[in-house]
Amino acid sequence: MRAMPASARAPVRPAMATYWRLNADVTVAVSAGRAVFLDIAHDRYLMLPPPLNATFIEWLGGPAGPMPEACLKALAARLGFEDEDRRPAHPVSLAIPCDVPGTMLPRVRPGLGEALGVAAAVIRARRMLRKMPLRTNLEHRRSALERPARRAANRQATAVKAAVYHAVRHLAPVRRVCLLDSLALVDWLGEDLDAVQLVFGVTAYPFGAHCWVQTRHALLGDPPDTIGRYAPILHLG
Repeated sequence: MRAMPASARAPVRPAMATYWRLNADVTVAVSAGRAVFLDIAHDRYLMLPPPLNATFIEWLGGPAGPMPEACLKALAARLGFEDEDRRPAHPVSLAIPCDVPGTMLPRVRPGLGEALGVAAAVIRARRMLRKMPLRTNLEHRRSALERPARRAANRQATAVKAAVYHAVRHLAPVRRVCLLDSLALVDWLGEDLDAVQLVFGVTAYPFGAHCWVQTRHALLGDPPDTIGRYAPILHLG
């Protein structure tokens, strides 16, 4: 596989986003004034009724303190929250490199071996999603995404390998799904995972969820205008 010469590109200006962690399994993001919750233990998203949403948003943006009782009861009924989950929400900041037009991936000429490798990664990711819950699938990748860097990150090598994935993905006999493809891309990148992040995002109106792979400097396949519609709600890496 050879990377084709790329024309000069404008520097990336990452957009900063914040979501909050409520406990080990539950995170929350704010989209269009609504709090959207992700529970990875049960692989589901949910929102509070409008009156409770206003109370929760006020608490989220206020000084640190325990969660309001009404919100805690509502989340206990839906997510199994307990008194220990009344602790203050922990804010998590994330840079989204989407303030640039077009794709950041180079042009490539993949070989047969790379096409077979990508197909194997896709099929393996599908098998794992069918056999294991979301949390287990994420934990399987977390150790690779969050391990200490053994060498300086090679941005070009990561971009080239991601470009190969997208160039031959259509050859794998598996329907494209953002979660499956994001997990497969992480697996395909293998040792080139320094500074790579797996990100989940949501929109409230209409409700939507998406998953993508990025570095701190570039999106690894998704168009910036697509990613810009989503509020990050969880990331690994």
